[in-house]
Amino acid sequence: MPSSPSLGWQKLQNVYYSLRPCYDNLNWSIDNLYSNFKVAISTQATVLAISSKFVPHPNIIDIYTISGNKIWSIAYNSRPNDHIVDYVFRNEDLCVVLNNGKFRYYNNFKGNFNEYTYTKNLIQLDNIGSSFGSTDADGGFTSEGAAKSYVITNLENNETEEIIQVLEVNVWKEFLILRLINKFIITNLDTLTNYEIPLSAFDSSKIHGFSVMSELDKSIVLLVQYDATVVTFKVETALNSYEFTDQGLTVGPFSSIRASPNGQLISLFNVKSSKIYVISNKYDQVLLEYDTSNESSLPYQIEWCGNDAIILSFKDELKLIGPGQQSISFFYDIVDEEDFDLEQLLKAGQDDLSFTIPILKTESDGIKVFTTSRVEFLSRVSESCINLYQIGSSHPSSILLDCIDKLSQHASKADTNISLLKSDGTLYTAMRDCLEVAQDEFVVVWQKKILRAVSFGKAYSDDLYNADEYLSVLNNIKVLNQLRTPELGIFLTYNEVLEAGWKEILSMLLRRDQHFLALKVIELLKLENYKEYIYSDWCCSKIKKELNMSDIDLFKIVSKKLISLTDDNRNYISVDAISEVAHEEGRTNLCKLLVNLEPSIEKKIQQFLRFEEVELALIKAFQTGDNDIAKIILLHLRDTLSISQFIRVLDQNEQNGSISDLSTEELKKLDINISSDKLFISGDLIGDFWVNSIGKYDVDLLTTYYKQEDKKNELGVYKLKLFLNENSGDSGESYYNNYKARLQKSLSSSKIKRSNKLYQRELEILELKKRLSETFLANFYTEKSLNSILSRLIKMNQIKMCSKVVKDFKIAQEKYWFLVLGTYSKAKEFDRLYEFAVGSDLSDTSNLKSPIGFEPFVEASFANGAPRDHISTYIKNCSSTYTDKIKFYVKNKDYKLAAQEAFKYKNIDILRNLVQAASSQDDDTINTIKGYITKLGY
Repeated sequence: MPSSPSLGWQKLQNVYYSLRPCYDNLNWSIDNLYSNFKVAISTQATVLAISSKFVPHPNIIDIYTISGNKIWSIAYNSRPNDHIVDYVFRNEDLCVVLNNGKFRYYNNFKGNFNEYTYTKNLIQLDNIGSSFGSTDADGGFTSEGAAKSYVITNLENNETEEIIQVLEVNVWKEFLILRLINKFIITNLDTLTNYEIPLSAFDSSKIHGFSVMSELDKSIVLLVQYDATVVTFKVETALNSYEFTDQGLTVGPFSSIRASPNGQLISLFNVKSSKIYVISNKYDQVLLEYDTSNESSLPYQIEWCGNDAIILSFKDELKLIGPGQQSISFFYDIVDEEDFDLEQLLKAGQDDLSFTIPILKTESDGIKVFTTSRVEFLSRVSESCINLYQIGSSHPSSILLDCIDKLSQHASKADTNISLLKSDGTLYTAMRDCLEVAQDEFVVVWQKKILRAVSFGKAYSDDLYNADEYLSVLNNIKVLNQLRTPELGIFLTYNEVLEAGWKEILSMLLRRDQHFLALKVIELLKLENYKEYIYSDWCCSKIKKELNMSDIDLFKIVSKKLISLTDDNRNYISVDAISEVAHEEGRTNLCKLLVNLEPSIEKKIQQFLRFEEVELALIKAFQTGDNDIAKIILLHLRDTLSISQFIRVLDQNEQNGSISDLSTEELKKLDINISSDKLFISGDLIGDFWVNSIGKYDVDLLTTYYKQEDKKNELGVYKLKLFLNENSGDSGESYYNNYKARLQKSLSSSKIKRSNKLYQRELEILELKKRLSETFLANFYTEKSLNSILSRLIKMNQIKMCSKVVKDFKIAQEKYWFLVLGTYSKAKEFDRLYEFAVGSDLSDTSNLKSPIGFEPFVEASFANGAPRDHISTYIKNCSSTYTDKIKFYVKNKDYKLAAQEAFKYKNIDILRNLVQAASSQDDDTINTIKGYITKLGY
């Protein structure tokens, strides 16, 4: 058993810090990591990208796990005019920024990348109020305006070209942030949208660097080291705006600026004065001022160790500085004692002995320290660890852990201790604290000992302890230990795992082709929601790997893998990503076959469109019954096909839904349930839908369609509608005479019966307009339909005239009543609506008749705020069930009639509920309800 972990702790004021090894011996043959190599560390500090410092621009970038295993390499033939500027990680995806205005995004460890441009289609963000005005020569500010362009003339074509000089690169969440001479460029790596912040208000020579700070909201906060101050840029990409603020500092210039992980504190370093300042994020309080002039050298790096202290890296030393300028140091040996050979070192011509410069990567719960030979984790020791491990601790968790040492030699003492914990009621506290420490522990031996202690305590817990908590922690530790093996090199603390999320951890395993291990993790931790994600990625990897396998064989493997999750031989996993990979690999038949397995009809349509199977997408759209999807696809077809091709699509009577050129016999042998293998759309469904939804707005195309289909009747009706629309703008006597003459001429010349009926009806409507115009001395010729005529008469309260028009033109009573209801309720003419519904005898409002029932009256009245007594009358005459009537009464706050209805059907439960609901009403209402309850004998 190793000695107590507390022996390696160091105390800073009242806080302990511990430097724990992650990997003691790295598998690489790297020499002097800091001095010889440029290093980029992934977001979760699980992967390193390194390149030589001895070349002006990197040609080779090697990717290693932090345990020293080489994963892959990137080769780029960098030249002075075409080279790699910098590289950074977003999680474990590598962004390689080039000087030609592009960057490469590597989303796996197989060398696959996509190349994007960061200088094109820039959205210039709006400054929402902040500005710098002109100052004297020492101020360094210029008047704000458009970003100053740095251009040169291309001697080959005499055209000017902007100089692209990237000075700094950073990644924050999903954003790639680049600082150029005259602007910031922010690229959203998810949407690939480029945003630009001009720096015309600043003297570029006085910008010394920038950093990014976390905010509670989703805004990006850039901390820019400018002259002697700090300028903060708060960027809102969602609003296409930004605002910058001069924080008014005077102790710069600063060569380093770092915000704590939670964004509450900021560290600043002035090289000239050798001073480090720690300030609040409000820039109103200096919490620490530390002078580094007495150190052996200037610090190589200044970072945050969690959110509480800053850490400096020197030669062979890490110095942790806390409040009050107190510090503690962690030292690295010059060389291992057994390897020390002074004569050999001097022969090599080295004036200085070999030394170690640590490389630091801040985490939310500590800091990872990288050197050539090891990786360590420096963090604050938690209170639960102090209680458990500190020598002489009398905390319940320490007593419980001590029971394991006493168990083998002094079993009675172990029993006494555990009984004492149980009698004090602290056994559960001890077990909970032990489990918390076990998840934070790196050393397997100590993990096992702590878990044995919890298991021992569990035996004394009278079966009241929740064993699921113990099992959950045990499984978490199993997974963490597996991830931390040197073969994988994913060394994360439990807090870091929670911060990254289990999906990101599973993604790390998939990047390493550890699909089986990922499934084991899912099984252990009960993350069933991610199982589809694993299977989909496995299928994508299989398609990319099996270059010589036929499409049908690959389809068999992929389909069997997908349906293995179900019992009915159906697939319920989206194949969107899998079919996309097949398409990228040039496997057209496989791609089409895979679309058949897509369980979502919407995604299936999207895939058909993406793979240019537009007619099949149309068929699927009609199967969904979604009008909007069908319209969108028809519009797409109209824009992409010739007129003859488009009309052929509209005219199809049936369409086979099979999209594969492969043998259907082979597909039958697969024993897979593929829905809608044969799809049929019969009749003129597509054409009729297009005519009634989109085609009626396209005069030329619709005319061509009718002529092509030899639909003379429809063409005649369509021309009549056009004719009516063309003449709808005139009014008065001249309109009446001209329009009547044209209608009579069309009636005499037309040989189509249906058209003749329409012309005749239009003549009758024209005569009606004339009579109404003469009767009411108003222009009715502008009304385009009988509905609009009736609506106008209703608004004029000419109900008798409306009834006569309805009768003369044989308009359905239901339609007429809905028209009256809609017109009066929207106009809030509630008394007129009430009179229309009830009739002339207002004293008797029971047993009223309505061709549309009274439910529509209730709904319209609620929607438009009708009087309560009107609504109650409508409810009383509804044909709904009594419970629905009661709900209406309650919504109308007419509790008396609600109670009366409940009493009528002897429903005591509703009556009791009504007493409670009517508690805010007057006493008379409550007494009435209680009276009904008494009458029922309760």
